[in-house]
Amino acid sequence: MSDGYTNNLCSAYHSKCGDRKAPNKRSKALLKPDNLLVPPHEMSRIGKVIGILSGKGGVGKSLVTALLAVTERRRGVSVGIMDADITGPSIPRFFGRSQRVKMDEFGLYPVETVTGISVVSLNLMIDHETDPVILRGLIISGLVKQFWTEVIWKDIDYLFIDMPPGSGDVPLTVF
Repeated sequence: MSDGYTNNLCSAYHSKCGDRKAPNKRSKALLKPDNLLVPPHEMSRIGKVIGILSGKGGVGKSLVTALLAVTERRRGVSVGIMDADITGPSIPRFFGRSQRVKMDEFGLYPVETVTGISVVSLNLMIDHETDPVILRGLIISGLVKQFWTEVIWKDIDYLFIDMPPGSGDVPLTVF
């Protein structure tokens, strides 16, 4: 390998560093950060994306997300909330919403709150909103990605993303 950082890592953790091959051009292209970005749904116009997260649970991330959205909406700004806390979704309860997300051939449409905040959450897609959701990391990451690519957010100024605690699959997918 040509760069010193990789060579230092290799020699620190592996005894056969000389046997390693340099990555080919395709693998180098896949590692470029701009190739990791996924565009939102083509019918969505999203201004700023703000993620709310913490390394610990129970600190009020969902409450902060809801309050930020309400505050910006009161200022006349169009906002949406993506409830990316897949295994513990709570955003719809803050707004008293329980109707299901609508879908057509173009994509998914967020549920509107009484005050005009667009909300997407897994518990607005399952039969019983209080049923527990038990999913593995890759499926959870895929759902979060679908919330970004398949939901038609229309034209919003701010999209707030309520994330689960920790630094697992969801925050990594969002970032």
